[in-house]
Amino acid sequence: MKNSFFVVPMLACMGVLMVACGDSSSESSACNTGEVQCGETCIPESDASLAWVQANVFDVNGCSAATCHAGDNVSTLEDLDLTSEQASYDSLVGVDSSQSDGVLVVESDAGSSYLINKMTGVDMAPMTQLMPIGATTPLCDAKLDGVRAWINAGASP
Repeated sequence: MKNSFFVVPMLACMGVLMVACGDSSSESSACNTGEVQCGETCIPESDASLAWVQANVFDVNGCSAATCHAGDNVSTLEDLDLTSEQASYDSLVGVDSSQSDGVLVVESDAGSSYLINKMTGVDMAPMTQLMPIGATTPLCDAKLDGVRAWINAGASP
């Protein structure tokens, strides 16, 4: 009985380490060089640019679609236009949120950027919803990390 007191936690710890190692190696081997795992697919690694965010987050997740944050429809949805890099920059960086007391994107500070709250579902304004619209869970970590990287790198256009 004395031995099981020490052996069980040690085996559990080893099991956790083995699972963690197995998970990361299977993910990295599934993607080509320069790509990262995002759910069941691979996406390009973030280069901390708005171009990457536009192409890999806003455009492919419907954020820039006509039914969300695009052109003539922007007046109904937070007054954001996410149809191009310049429009996204102008709509997000240094812009106060209409849903909270926060700023949508605070240059070099992803932790203070309300956009991250909306994309992670953490500390969102009451009666608002996770983005992109219709999502029940946040985007994959690779996409969220790419948005954070762009913001933390200065959120340049």
